[in-house]
Amino acid sequence: MNEQTNEKCGFYNTVVAWACIIWAVASIGLMMYFTGLNQVTFAIMTVGQLFIIMGIILLNRKKLIGALSVFAGMSCVVIPAVNEWGGMLFVGVQGSPIIPTLLSTAIAVIGLAMIIVPEVLEDISKSKCKQIVEAECVDFDENKQQDGTIAYAPIYQYEYNGNLYTKCTGRYKRTGLPDIGNRIELKINEFKPQEVYIEASKASKMIIYIFGVSFFTMGLGMILTILGI
Repeated sequence: MNEQTNEKCGFYNTVVAWACIIWAVASIGLMMYFTGLNQVTFAIMTVGQLFIIMGIILLNRKKLIGALSVFAGMSCVVIPAVNEWGGMLFVGVQGSPIIPTLLSTAIAVIGLAMIIVPEVLEDISKSKCKQIVEAECVDFDENKQQDGTIAYAPIYQYEYNGNLYTKCTGRYKRTGLPDIGNRIELKINEFKPQEVYIEASKASKMIIYIFGVSFFTMGLGMILTILGI
């Protein structure tokens, strides 16, 4: 990649990152605002659109969990809307407090899971992968991004007990890539040498934790609002 392309990619990444941050902050603010006004339906729908944008970002990175996030977001938008205003369009449709209660509970549970599960999974992976091996960067995996540019993830090769293994880090980026032949230390599972521990970045951990706390707090707040506490 030439210098001009790197500058373009860096600018694009900065714009997208700030747009997502602003959107997330605005969504959290709206959730708090609607919850404070006892407008639980609008609060749940706001959570839904946040799930949708998160899902789109994950799908763009070829993460299958993105499809689940989009589905959850659509559910949080459509179901409360039908429950709240369905009677205006369909005779006999009456709103039920059970639906917003269940959705609010689900949002709180998802938030709690986002706080606890990633750390637990990383601790399990770290405990399994204790054997250190020296790995060499031999190639790059390509991933086409939403803006049409290509991001790359290093592919490392290492030897253990006379066998040769290849592992892609799965961290796609367009700048700051290692050179072919660059060597690093990897932690692998000695019983399953193809299993490698790659520490999650602090930025990704922080983002997941922030969203988790936000979802749990908002979900709990909406439940208390529905119950009139």
